[in-house]
Amino acid sequence: MIAKILKVLAGTLLACSTVFAASNKPIVGVGQFESSFNDYDTRNIQTAIETALSKTGKFTLMERGRMDQLLAEQSLSVEGMVGDGASAYGGFAGVDYLIYGRVTQLGLEAKNLLIMSECEAKFGLDIRVVDVTTGEIRLSENISEKDGVNTADSESDPCRGITISAFDNLTANASRNLAEKLTQSLFPVKIAKVSGDQVYLNYGAGFLGADEVLKVVTLGEGFEDPDTGEILGAEEELVGLVQVKTLKPSFSIAEIIMQNAPLSEGDVANRISKKAQKNMSKFVKNCGKAQEKAQNACKKEGSKCDKAEAAAESACVLE
Repeated sequence: MIAKILKVLAGTLLACSTVFAASNKPIVGVGQFESSFNDYDTRNIQTAIETALSKTGKFTLMERGRMDQLLAEQSLSVEGMVGDGASAYGGFAGVDYLIYGRVTQLGLEAKNLLIMSECEAKFGLDIRVVDVTTGEIRLSENISEKDGVNTADSESDPCRGITISAFDNLTANASRNLAEKLTQSLFPVKIAKVSGDQVYLNYGAGFLGADEVLKVVTLGEGFEDPDTGEILGAEEELVGLVQVKTLKPSFSIAEIIMQNAPLSEGDVANRISKKAQKNMSKFVKNCGKAQEKAQNACKKEGSKCDKAEAAAESACVLE
């Protein structure tokens, strides 16, 4: 009997801890998006943004029906509401951030690729993320995406017959872009634990990718605007590179592949573009080759060893 009671208590405590943990996550409401194009249904954007934010695991999303109901009761768009301070309106007191925006670009363009032609879809979105409590715009971004959606011979129109569904992937990409920018501005990827040549990061599957390389920086003291007292930022010192090896639902394990200084708990791991990922991989390979060459050259002391060591040191400078 006692064992059963203890199990019930343990389950209750676990449930309570889960509730409290969830309550620490900012609550985000995704409002209705306006469009400069009459035929485009912006509800797809709402769904894509909610999905992208949900995958980060860092936010609690306000239920879509409740959000629409509150806006209807106030007879206001999100944009008009936040202009007067969203916290002044009933029902929004429990929301931390509101997201709204407008579709600014939606088009197809035929491009000649010598022996063939391609239809390129373009999608643009203006985004605002507002702190409900203060009315401050926490994030203002213009996100644009483009992608080839069809090909044809050089004499044909590759955009003929292309429907609005061609923009679905671009909408999803733009939403993931927004989710990443918002998440990183509020909750940067950080080192939660250092264990030998591995680090544990506070993001997992759904946000980070397998084999993704991140730049680890340590933050210096913040500096402020001398007139307003506003914190403008903090100096960053690049201390190393890590590569994601194991993805878990809420965290990931990365391998330290280079470091200028010891990595520590709390250091920020900045994500980099796909192009920068490729350049970084080349940099790591070139560094490894230079170090191997120096090691072979230095089996005997002499000028060749000195030159090889200098070359290796130059090839392995993190910037």
